[in-house]
Amino acid sequence: MTTTTNTPLRAVIYARLSDGSANTPAQVRRCRELGAKMGATVVAVKVDDDRTAMGKNGQRADRPAYDATVAMLVSGQANAVLCLHTDRLYRQSRDLEPLIDVVEKTHAMIYPVVTGPLDLSSASGRMVARMLAAVASHEVERARERMLDKKEDLRATGVNHGGPRAFGYKAVKRHAKGEAPQVPQVDQREAELIREAANAVLAHAADPETGLTLAGICRAWTTQGVNTPRGNAWTVPSLRKTLMSARLAGLVEHKGEIVGPGQWDAVLSHDVWLAVRTVLADPARRSHLSAGHDGKTVKYLGSGLYLCHCDAVIRPGGAGAGQSQLYRCSQGGHVSRTAAPIDDYVERVIIARLCREDARDAFTAPAHAVPAGASTEELNVRHAALRGRLEALAATFADDDDADPMEYRAASRKLRERIAVVEREITEAATAAAAAAEPGPLDDVDLPELVRRHAEDPEDALTWWRQTYALEKRRKILATLATVTLRRARAGRPAGFVPGSGAGYFDPESIDVRWVTA
Repeated sequence: MTTTTNTPLRAVIYARLSDGSANTPAQVRRCRELGAKMGATVVAVKVDDDRTAMGKNGQRADRPAYDATVAMLVSGQANAVLCLHTDRLYRQSRDLEPLIDVVEKTHAMIYPVVTGPLDLSSASGRMVARMLAAVASHEVERARERMLDKKEDLRATGVNHGGPRAFGYKAVKRHAKGEAPQVPQVDQREAELIREAANAVLAHAADPETGLTLAGICRAWTTQGVNTPRGNAWTVPSLRKTLMSARLAGLVEHKGEIVGPGQWDAVLSHDVWLAVRTVLADPARRSHLSAGHDGKTVKYLGSGLYLCHCDAVIRPGGAGAGQSQLYRCSQGGHVSRTAAPIDDYVERVIIARLCREDARDAFTAPAHAVPAGASTEELNVRHAALRGRLEALAATFADDDDADPMEYRAASRKLRERIAVVEREITEAATAAAAAAEPGPLDDVDLPELVRRHAEDPEDALTWWRQTYALEKRRKILATLATVTLRRARAGRPAGFVPGSGAGYFDPESIDVRWVTA
């Protein structure tokens, strides 16, 4: 080291606690003992409790006490660091290299209790420090691999492997090392709420006039004082994630795949859960027809349905107090148009199209044919049999001390793949059955009356149309019949426009309506 022997040592003790390491009081005690032997004056003790030194995604780990320790070296408040081991101070080169720069500028001393003085001012000392950093990183990575392997084994046998409490289940105590994790027990009050929510979702999917949307369920739960396990108010995304969770059906899910049965009791029957999951996961489901992107009730015809010429979705907004509502591009300022004239024009175009003789044939899809194959009952029996075989395999492996883990994983993987195939077949059958039973958007529309009114007075037809059919119904018809794109209005004023007449400037050619036939 370049520091002279007669320079008084003003040491800062740094200790860090991470899972499985020595406790910080013991670290500090051993550092004080070393400092006393060296005749150093301890000027500060810096401790990072429950802080890892391994950063993620190329970033340094957040360690306030470590940053304060380095700052004391830079400011000259301390000229030495005492730590139990180098892996308490750093574990990655992204922390070591800046520390080397500080040592070279300040000639500070690094004294790990276990490994002895670390000379970062010499090439050989830096080489040793970098090797220790590589070893420390390797240890953490291997521990992470072992942890992931253990969690994978727990998932395969349906054991609860920790994590935050799931809604519908009671909290479990954190198990000590070597103890088996506790099995979560059903919370009957929350389970009943989940069942009611599932029934409401299925009822609304069958008939929008019944049941509740996810946004409606969230509002009802907020009124009842029902919060998430973390104490927050329910939102549409959090409720959707909860209702789609395989845990509610007594299953273990990992990265979107069902890997086996869990040890806990199911809150929903498998058929009900799968039906709810099918409804909420259907890519053709237009959830924004009755609720906006933030879960609030939609008040405007084109919200989330109209498109900007840049292909972004159009949302309402931008109007000040007392001003008319605007439609705006959700991705920028490409479009900002008064909403009412656009809605009026679009609905007049739709009504005119529905008054043509071929309207019902053009926009009514043929009846959905249920695909040939096993019935839902047969698929459920097959699914239950495969789950039973997977449970028996797990039990056999648990009781056989000489069982080969590789053989178990291979056998369980094959069973899980077969279960996944049956799951897809059940979902396809349920989706096909729901599609076959779902009424078309024009089935309950009184087209003869609409045609009669439109022939007599188009404005009266528009008024009757809006009074007879709710906004949600009209939005579904719009989404089924057409794609509406808002383009830039032409420069200048149209022929016949009279300034000061009170009539707004509206360019119908900037509204592109393209029909989507069945």
